[in-house]
Amino acid sequence: MAPAPTPLIRDLRTALERAQRAFERGHMRETIDLLEHALTLDPDHVPARTMLGLAYARTRSVEQAFEHFEGALVRDPDAFAPRCALGELYLRLGIPAEARPHLARALEVATSAAERSYVQALLKEDRLRERRRVPRPSFRTPFWLLRRGR
Repeated sequence: MAPAPTPLIRDLRTALERAQRAFERGHMRETIDLLEHALTLDPDHVPARTMLGLAYARTRSVEQAFEHFEGALVRDPDAFAPRCALGELYLRLGIPAEARPHLARALEVATSAAERSYVQALLKEDRLRERRRVPRPSFRTPFWLLRRGR
């Protein structure tokens, strides 16, 4: 069965409210459609761009998630939510070296105890995972150059 068409929404507030409800129900395709529409109404709306990044991450559309998180940070470099979400996405993808600077900055700009606690829990999770992590090649030095030293 095809999803019902999204009704025409003319104001940002209504689009965001409907997107929030769709997100909470787990309807990510509807959430994405509503938030894409919201960004046509206000392309600089950081919370809409952040929620859109989260929706894309939930649908495993990682490139679009990165695009929207980074777009939100371009518009507001001191925003907590996109910074934290970007750091968490890097952690979930197993790229802790990229996650740590974003999470450290999120900790700096956190404005509430709940925000600080959330980031600290992510950093603690990273430290625990780091102890169990098997060293991996960085691919910064080509493997054939390593053989010359033997």
